Amino acid sequence: MQKKGAIEFSMTTIMVVIIGVAVLALGLTWIRGTFKQVGELTESSLENAETILGEVAFTGKISAPATINLDKGGDAKKFRVLVKNTGEELETFTMSYIDVGCVETTGTGSKVDVKPNEVGELTGGLIVNNCPASNEVLQINIDGSVSDDYATEAIAIQIR
Repeated sequence: MQKKGAIEFSMTTIMVVIIGVAVLALGLTWIRGTFKQVGELTESSLENAETILGEVAFTGKISAPATINLDKGGDAKKFRVLVKNTGEELETFTMSYIDVGCVETTGTGSKVDVKPNEVGELTGGLIVNNCPASNEVLQINIDGSVSDDYATEAIAIQIR
């Protein structure tokens, strides 16, 4: 009888250990996925905060995000460019770019009318399709209806 009890105890112990390992593996997988999501949300929030803070600190003629991060497998992001009319009459501003490697730009030629001492908003976009990981610079040119080469700004593009 003692041997039968020992065998049952051993089987119970083995089953408890197997169930424990399975639960531990599932728990670790769940925790890893949760931390991955938290990391992605944090990164996205920091990018948005950087864009917003750049716009809040805007004191010159033009304000654009300092950097834009894109995934090399295929990603698209919109951005805003703020333009201040420092002149004394209504001015129409137009945005254009100097092309960047394999990054496709959108929003070129977009226009906004801005009254004197007010700020207007131009929007643009970047699309990446199977580009290699690299760092690029997008040059934005703002032309006005009254003053031709009004301002120029650069955005750092990080393709990861």
